[in-house]
Amino acid sequence: MRQILFAGAIGLFLTLVGTPLLIKLLARKGYGQFIRDDGPRTHGSKKGTPTMGGIAFILATIIAYLLAKIITGEDIRYSGVLVLFLMAGMGLVGFLDDYIKIVKQRSLGLRAKAKMAGQL
Repeated sequence: MRQILFAGAIGLFLTLVGTPLLIKLLARKGYGQFIRDDGPRTHGSKKGTPTMGGIAFILATIIAYLLAKIITGEDIRYSGVLVLFLMAGMGLVGFLDDYIKIVKQRSLGLRAKAKMAGQL
């Protein structure tokens, strides 16, 4: 129980601190939402909205899990590593989707079949 509380508190702290820093970094590098010219005008306000924010959550969760294990002295379990691995895999699919949108300057990222394959 202590380990879960430590992990939650550490993860929350890292996410609250890391997300604004990541957003500033991504905005400085120009990694923002691409909006099609033929789309609705109301979508124009979304142009440049930072993408790839999931990186902060995933890194914070992995670091929090490991730090909580170290603090409490509990062993790292295969089930915990499996959950982290699966979460990182799903995050990779999201990262690739956003990355393709930015690099190719189009609103479509990964194709539906590629997303499904990555999530299975």
